[in-house]
Amino acid sequence: MSKLIIFPGQGAQYGGMAKDLYEQNDKSRAVLDEIFSYVNFDLKEIMFSEDDARLNDTKYTQPALFAHSLAVLAATGLKGNYLLGHSLGELPALVHAGVVSLEDGVKLVTTRGELMSQADSGAMAAVIGMGFKDLEEACISVSDDNSKVAPANINAPDQVVVSGDTDAVERFKELAKERGARRIIPLKVSGAFHSHLMEPARAEFKSFVDTIDFKDAQIPVIQNVSAKAETDASVIKHQFVEQITHPVRFVECVETAAELGVTEAVEVGPKKVQSGLVRKITKEISTSNIDTFEQAEVFLNE
Repeated sequence: MSKLIIFPGQGAQYGGMAKDLYEQNDKSRAVLDEIFSYVNFDLKEIMFSEDDARLNDTKYTQPALFAHSLAVLAATGLKGNYLLGHSLGELPALVHAGVVSLEDGVKLVTTRGELMSQADSGAMAAVIGMGFKDLEEACISVSDDNSKVAPANINAPDQVVVSGDTDAVERFKELAKERGARRIIPLKVSGAFHSHLMEPARAEFKSFVDTIDFKDAQIPVIQNVSAKAETDASVIKHQFVEQITHPVRFVECVETAAELGVTEAVEVGPKKVQSGLVRKITKEISTSNIDTFEQAEVFLNE
């Protein structure tokens, strides 16, 4: 019986995240204090406040999610056979797999968040109830050399996020409605993540990543770009950078996990968005999530 640990991405953050873990678990507190010591802003205040608007700025969202997931792992001592992160979630997975140190992980997550926050053009929209092939064809038909839209997050068979130039996204929304999409939800984001518009961020991020030491993974990481379980440091490093402009192939990642014999997935971090997606993708993998200190206690007492 193989276990998959899943690390959530942006959108799962909430005010007061990980505060109970910090206050009630010594191991979580130690990891969080170490993370807080590596950043030059008050991440503790941003995470623990109930209503700090900065939490929804990707520059701060990404370190907050990173910290919460690693606090859960510290509290539980959870071990998995495979790891899978959704977008940003791939980074705490790399720390847990021993690919990068905690300090370097913090450097990477803050740099990634800063660069992505600067890419302030474009738009994203979630599409519910439209087949992927139809959605992909609609993206192609409304795109041209000057204005493009493409799948960015392939989250579930009936849930895909598209990303790209604002006018192309608007054209796509009209065509998708005509072609039977059940629902289209514009996303409140600072930029068109996982699209061609992130290329300046990707190029600058690559230069920074090249200064960081990556080691082979001690636990295979199913990466967003390839949807394959990877352990080679050079492959992981390359694909972690490319992820910024490539789609998150979450459906294929989960299918890969099932093919590898995974029967149980545990989501670590805020909320349980990825757990719900896994249940839509396959019935072969049971799911659970650990977000709070109370849930960590239940896990430890099982």
